[in-house]
This record gives sequence, C-alpha cells and structure tokens, in this order.
Amino acid sequence: MLKNIMYAILLGVGMAACLADHNNTGQADATANTTADETMSDTVEPDTNTEATDPANLVLGKGQAGRVRIGMPIAEMRSQVPTGWQIRDTTLQLEGQQYTAYVLSNSESPHGMLVEQLCEPNCQVWRISIRDTNYRTAQGIGVGSKYGEVVRQHPIDYTSLGEAGFVAVSEKSGMSFILDSSQLDQNSLHKLKPDQIPANTLVRSILIY
Repeated sequence: MLKNIMYAILLGVGMAACLADHNNTGQADATANTTADETMSDTVEPDTNTEATDPANLVLGKGQAGRVRIGMPIAEMRSQVPTGWQIRDTTLQLEGQQYTAYVLSNSESPHGMLVEQLCEPNCQVWRISIRDTNYRTAQGIGVGSKYGEVVRQHPIDYTSLGEAGFVAVSEKSGMSFILDSSQLDQNSLHKLKPDQIPANTLVRSILIY
C-alpha cells in the first residue's frame, strides 16, 4: 500500500514538474522522464459571479486549492472558473500513455495549478499540483517557503527521493512538499530523515492529494 502511495505521489510530482518547465522555458527537466504538451483549443470562459481578486481563490488547505477540491466532479470545476481566470486542457504523457489534465490560471498567477483527474467512470479531481508562489495556506506556507517554516505547520512523516525531486510528505495535511535539493549533498539525499533537512531548504512545488 505504501509503495502504491509513494508511486502516485512521485508520478504526480514528475508530471507537474514537467508541465511547469514546459511553460517556463520549453526545456525538459533533466531529472524527469515525463513530458507535457499543452493545447489551448479548449478554453472555458470564466464565471462572471466570482471576483478574480478574491483571496479565497489562492488558499491551500487539506484536499483543496482555491475552489478546487479533491473528489470534485470535473464538470463542476469547469463550470465554476472565477472571473479573470481561465482553464485550459493539457495532455500529460508518461511511458507512451497520454493523460488529460487541466491548468487553472490568471494573469497574476500564470503558472496557476495543475489539476489531474481520475475517471471511474465519472471524472473527478484526483490530484492538484502547485508551482505558483501566490498560493498559500492559512498559515502562509507556499512555494518559496523554507522547510523550517513548513515543519512548524505540517508534520512531515517521511522524505523520499524520486526521478522528479526530493519530497517531504505530510500525510496529516494531505500535502507533499517538493524541496529544492540543489544545496544538499546529492549522494546522501536518499538517507536524509525529516529532521536532518536544513531549515533554510526552499519549497519549489506542492502536491495536494
């Protein structure tokens, strides 16, 4: 069971990292084996009943990012896009198989969030990846926060090194924090325990599941 959970977490991290790199530079992440190709052909017009500046759209919580919730029907998510935001379809590719996902963003949060779906048979939100610094928890934790700040708010159960990066997992919060390991000893990453990670290590993305 633990192996399956870890595979799902690291798979999502790889997909999110690959999509973000495609948006930022068009270059593949040397540590990831996945690729992502975006299509702009299916953009949904925003719902005029919600203000684009509403801070609730940028709050991270357990099982939720903004107004998008884990388990939320995809049709409902697509029908409730806030004013000034857009949702566009994205194709994620892993080992020759293609997966449909969605990017929700606006002009001030261009990286937005990556929403993955699970269809059994009705499609629902399965996982949410955050790379945008504007998203924060109620305690102010987000991309760019220091690991020392994270552990004070989100107890870390374990860390793991995968193809896409170094991950600190908080099962209680339902979040995985992908850390910037560039300043860490690469030869010892697989041995590091949660209490051995330097407090100033930065969060470079967050996965909600």
